[in-house]
Amino acid sequence: MRQITISGNIGNDVQVNSTQSGNKVANFSVAVRQNRPDNNGEYGTDWFRCSVWGTRASMVEKFYKKGSHVVITGSLSINEYNGKTQLQIDVSDFDLPDNRNTNNANSIKRNVNNSFNNGSQSIDITDDQLPF
Repeated sequence: MRQITISGNIGNDVQVNSTQSGNKVANFSVAVRQNRPDNNGEYGTDWFRCSVWGTRASMVEKFYKKGSHVVITGSLSINEYNGKTQLQIDVSDFDLPDNRNTNNANSIKRNVNNSFNNGSQSIDITDDQLPF
């Protein structure tokens, strides 16, 4: 089995389907920028089709949106269709999009800044009072 971890942006909104047995599958694509430029200095893009199965498909549907930056880990398969190569990842692990964490970080930053801007008096500390 080929294990792969990619970091990129979601190219389309997640589509969730159910199998005949009721098992959910979430499908989406991820664009990953290539590491090296071509002869014209342009960086190409590799596209990966990704599938998440089971109960985690609902979580992916809820948090993954087109344009979200994600990190995906899973088993890689390479398929050929009509002369075209398709990269497919059966996802085993994923991180939630960064915009969710950014909102929390901004909220924490605002709270910290507000606690120091409340008009309180300054505090004088000598070197003898420092623990190091």
